[in-house]
Order: sequence, then structure tokens, then C-alpha cells
Amino acid sequence: MAYQVFARKYRPQTFAEVVGQDHITKTLENAIKLGRLAQAYLFVGPRGTGKTSTARILAKALNCSDGPKVDFNADEEICQEIAEGRCLDVLEIDGASNNGVEQVRDLRDNVRYTPVKGRYKIYIIDEVHMLSVAAFNALLKTLEEPPAHVKFVFATTEVHKLPATILSRCQRFDLRRIPDALIAAHLGKICQLEGVDAEPLALTAIARYAEGGLRDAESALDQVISFYGTRVTEAEVLGMFGLTGVTPVAALARAIAHADTAAVLTQSRELVNAGKDLGKLSQDLLRFFRNLVIYQIAPQTLASELSPEEEAALKDTAPLISRVGALTILEDLSQLEARLRYALAKDVLFEVALIQLSQLKERVSLEGILQRLASGGGNAEMTISAPSAFAPGSAPAPRSAPTAPAPAATPTPAPASPRAAEVVLEPNSVRYATPAPTPTPAPVPKVTPAPVAAAPAPTPAPGVTVIKSIENPAEIWAKVVEGFAKERPMEKATIEATRFLSCRGNTIEVSLPPALKNKLLYLTNPKNQPLLDSLLLQAAGQPVKLVFLSIESKEPEFGQAPSGPEPVRMSQEEFENDPLIREAMQLFQAKVAA
Repeated sequence: MAYQVFARKYRPQTFAEVVGQDHITKTLENAIKLGRLAQAYLFVGPRGTGKTSTARILAKALNCSDGPKVDFNADEEICQEIAEGRCLDVLEIDGASNNGVEQVRDLRDNVRYTPVKGRYKIYIIDEVHMLSVAAFNALLKTLEEPPAHVKFVFATTEVHKLPATILSRCQRFDLRRIPDALIAAHLGKICQLEGVDAEPLALTAIARYAEGGLRDAESALDQVISFYGTRVTEAEVLGMFGLTGVTPVAALARAIAHADTAAVLTQSRELVNAGKDLGKLSQDLLRFFRNLVIYQIAPQTLASELSPEEEAALKDTAPLISRVGALTILEDLSQLEARLRYALAKDVLFEVALIQLSQLKERVSLEGILQRLASGGGNAEMTISAPSAFAPGSAPAPRSAPTAPAPAATPTPAPASPRAAEVVLEPNSVRYATPAPTPTPAPVPKVTPAPVAAAPAPTPAPGVTVIKSIENPAEIWAKVVEGFAKERPMEKATIEATRFLSCRGNTIEVSLPPALKNKLLYLTNPKNQPLLDSLLLQAAGQPVKLVFLSIESKEPEFGQAPSGPEPVRMSQEEFENDPLIREAMQLFQAKVAA
């Protein structure tokens, strides 16, 4: 007898042998027992999940002797003919090569003939989505009201390509990807029947490689046995398909969770030097962190998907990272997988991505900054920082109320005019404030104070810098603008668009046009802030605090052309008496219509 590959040799022949599709087989069994058979069935699912095999088993159950019944004998003659594809009453049609309207018309003409041997004439159309629109339209009437002896079974991997008129005439069954644990157990049974000694981890690696397709797993096992013989180890499987074991992936994930960049680089380079495929390695990391997030939320849902080794690795890694941190890593890894497909230097991109993942605790999310800016009112300072995403159970700390400063001995400056937004540049801090309009003070009756003995002026303590009021602040800012434009010629237009507003104590207020709001972060970044501080210190001779204000004004914005003059309006009498208009009317023999 000719050799048969595992995918054909161990193809399921009964409903009980179908792996991982209990929701499908149970429904079909009950329909057969109750006699509730539809005229058309549609099996949808990824490759290698059992669509065509289930269709053949359904055909056996309908055409077996004393049928339809569920517990049929798979060894009887008609069942063997159906399994081998030579039964005249069960016609398997490839939709990819028979997708024209002519083939469908032939099918429609042949459905009226009664079956030769069985009870039903069954048409199994594989890859039915490949049929043309005209072919689908030609099939509609026959599909809706076929003869009593005809059943249709469709199989497809791309159900979105089927017309709604076809879907509404079929009972749809969605086949799922088969869990790795079930695939590994099925491969173990095959190894026992074939006399092959295979390590459990090797079968688990093959199941991961198959990605839920049982046919792919059986073909991979057949290939491994052909290469290595009757002894199959995990290292051989990993080396043959470029896969990474559970232990190295878990160690790399723990290094990322520990924020140990050196260990991350060392382990990743060892895996790359061992010939591991970067795309598959990123998929393994993505799958590990996906399982980690689900394990932290609902571990019971992974009971049928994980091997004992994977479950132990997740149990050890879960306390090291918070759910938020794992979700962030999961999102970054999903983007990395897509970018690796088109990257020229895949190894560089992969290493850079792992370095960024290992430094996640230093990253500041824009949403967090905006949320804290929105919640921070008044002149309360806000240090841009974020809680570590790696700390388990970490949550944003409640914002403490600002502590009232001690009363100063210096006189209170005059209240400033209302402004839209305020950004205060201070060392290592950025402060946003929205001051409310200053209310008009109520009149205070004039009181003549009693004479008080003049107190001696306080003597500053040694080592304390006395801050003096700034003289000629407008000239100082002009010098700062000139110096900044020389140091940053590319931003000369931006700095020259600023305008000096006022000076309060040692604070200079400068306006920024609304059109240049996006330049605010550039002017206040760590690269430019020291330059501004140095120029202010050089021009004023003392430390100066700088405040940028964004004020909406009625003047034309920066880079916007001024609007033209308003049109001149005149009465009809003035219009008709205008000399130029009268001359034009005589020349063209025109009249005033209205």
C-alpha cells in the first residue's frame, strides 16, 4: 500500500474524532437525531480546522445504511467511498476552479436526478467564496428550494466575500482555531500509533507552530519524523522551524519586566545568533504577554490553552509587572510585528524595540500629562512624572492640595491683567495656570494710621542672594531675542514673534502668538531652557524667571495677511451722477436695472 501522509491517514472519520469543534459536532448530531436537517450548511473557519472533514462526516451520517444516524459504521462500503472521494452521490467541487456560471448551470440541471446509492445527493463546494457573482446568482433559486434529495455543504475561509443572499439561505457554523493543548494531545496519540518517542515539549512546540491548524501540525510532525527518525526532541523541533522554547521566551519577558536592559540585549542576541527568526520571536513574545494579561485578569480561561511549562512561567512573571505595564508592552509588540515585515535592518529594529520596552518605566504617557494638566488649577506646580507601569497594582497617586506659602515681607505687586494660559519656566518643572479675572476691589475707607516707630531695615543673612527688581526689562528681552536668534538661527522667526508684556519683581512676562502655540514645547525643552536662562542672566545680571503667555488678540495672527478695507457704499443717485459711470453707460448704451 502506498504511503499516506499523517494529514490524510489520521483524518477524522466520525463526529467523535473531530478535534476541538465540539460546538459544531454536537449541533449536527442533535439535528440528525431530531430530523431537523437544513437544505444547506456553511462551514467557516481558518485552514486546517476540519471544514471539509466535517462535511464528509455529515455526508456519511446522511447516506449510511439505516441512516440518517450519528453512530454509523465508518467501515461500511458507502462510508469508505465517501472518505476516498469516489462516491457518486457525494460530489466535491473545488470552487476555485469551477467558479463560472456555466458550471453552476450544469450543477443546477443535475440536481433533479435522484441519488444512485445513498439517500441524499450531497454537493460539497470547497472555497465557495471563489465563485463569481453570476455563479452565485444562478445558484440562488436552487439553493433556496432544492429537491428533497439534495443537500448543499459549503466551506470557506473568507466568509466576508459571500453575498448576503447566500448566507441567508444557509445554516452557518464557525469552526475555531484548535487550542495548542488539544493539538499536542492529538499528536501524542499519533506518535504512539507510529511508534515514535516524542518529548511533550516538542509536541507543544509543533502545536504553537501550527497556530491552531491541526492539518499543519500533522504535516509538521510528519516532516520532523522524516528528518530525525523515531526520536523527536524539543531542540530538534525548535531548530528545524526556527522557533523559541518556552523557557527562553519567559526569561526574556522577565528581563523586560525587571527593566534589565543589559539582560534583555544579552538574551536577545543569543537567540538571534542561534538562528531564531525575529518575526516568530516577536510573535512568541506577543503571545506570552497576551497570555500574561489574561492570566492576571481571569486565569481560568487559559486552562485548556497552556501547557504546564507555560503556566509555570506565567505564574512566575505575573507578580513582576502590573496589568497596565503588560498591556503597554502588548501594544508595542503588536506594532513591532507589523514593522518587522517591511524593515530592512530587522535585527536593529528588534533590538531598539526591546530596549524601549525595558525602559518603559521612564516613559511618560501623553494622556497622563493632559489629565494632570486638566486637574491642576491655579499656580500649583506640576512635575511631569508618571508612576511606574511595572509596579504591580500601581495607580496614580491622588493630587495633594497645594500648601499655602508663608507670607512674604516684600510688598504685593499690582494684579496682572487676565490671560488665557500661563506657562512658567522653572528649573526642572513646568507649570500651567489659568488665573481668573481680578475682581474690582471694594472701596476701603481712608484711615489715618497711628505713628509707628520706624523699624530698622532687616539685614540679609550671609550667603543669601537678594533678588532686586529688574530695570529696563524690555531692553533685556530684546537682547535675549537677539542672542537666541544668533544661537538658533532656524527659530529666529519664532523668537522674534514674541512680545514683551510686563515685569513683576524678577519675573518677565512675554506673549506668544496663538499661531505659534506648537512652538512652546520647543522653547521650553531641556535644550533651549538653559540657553534662555543664560541669556537672561547675562542681560539682567541676576536670575530671571520667564513666563510665556498665549493671548488671543484682535490683531492679525503671525503669518496671516491683514484683511482689506471695507467696501464703499453709495446711493443710486450718487451712482448715476458719477462722471465715470455716466460715460461708461453712454459708451455701452447701458441702463440701471435696479
